[in-house]
Amino acid sequence: MSTTEQKCLFLILGIVMLSLQSCFKEPLSNNSKPTGSSNLKDTTVLNVVYGTNSAQVYDAYLPAQRDSNTPVIIMIHGGAWKAGQKEDMNVFMNIIKNQWKDAAVVNMNYRLASNTKNIHHTEIIEDISAVVSQLDSLKESYHISAKMGIMGASAGGQLAMIYAYRYDSLNHIKCVGNFYGPSIINDWDWYNSFNLWLGGKVGDILAEYVGQTWDTTEYKTVSPYWNISSSSQPTIIFHGNADPIVPHYQSQWLNSKLKSLGVAVEYKEYPAFHGFDGNQNNDAIIRLINFFKPRLQ
Repeated sequence: MSTTEQKCLFLILGIVMLSLQSCFKEPLSNNSKPTGSSNLKDTTVLNVVYGTNSAQVYDAYLPAQRDSNTPVIIMIHGGAWKAGQKEDMNVFMNIIKNQWKDAAVVNMNYRLASNTKNIHHTEIIEDISAVVSQLDSLKESYHISAKMGIMGASAGGQLAMIYAYRYDSLNHIKCVGNFYGPSIINDWDWYNSFNLWLGGKVGDILAEYVGQTWDTTEYKTVSPYWNISSSSQPTIIFHGNADPIVPHYQSQWLNSKLKSLGVAVEYKEYPAFHGFDGNQNNDAIIRLINFFKPRLQ
């Protein structure tokens, strides 16, 4: 087997591991009912187009009785920025639909990082911005609020944070959820390491995402940790204490910095790897809902 084939195999195995960890248990049941003011029925719209690239689509779940006060949660999948798809987040979407009857959920794809296609951080951020702008422009026809929370897993967690902290110029994002995403891209020890689960050097993956090899300034620019201020959005963080892919100390440091700046933050660490089992997923999403609700009213 060639080196390239080995790298692909390890990447696939890592993604499969995450998918399996997410599917051990069904979401907890909840008998609560939507409380919006309309007579609209719940609706799911798949592959809504927000750009000209085939990857620029999202799924939108719109709850029953939705109205102009219906909060929106945007979901961003992981996959080392260069792999994965929106369906990877369905386990989270299903729990939210079950536990928070009043929330709309938008689960997005984005253009994946690629050196050959010249797609990097800038292009991915453009995609997130396009989704946020489109949701704002469609809020009346969708019957939703302009208040949005954003969450992501792994690389998607990093993208959710960096968009909120650095690029949310219209102030739509009111809270952030990070599931085991890296917050310090300019972590030299991590950059310079070889990761078995990723099938190669971490630095090669980060360079494809950022668009260049190591540069302290550029790597700090895309690091959520270095883009926090006292006015950053409230953030809830989840990480496994045995994560073999993203060092959990990054989330610990992120938590400490947010606290030091007076930003509302919660941090929950689970006995887990890179991804949680069914019970942990349920617990984390319920915590996220309780954290998001007062900030999206």
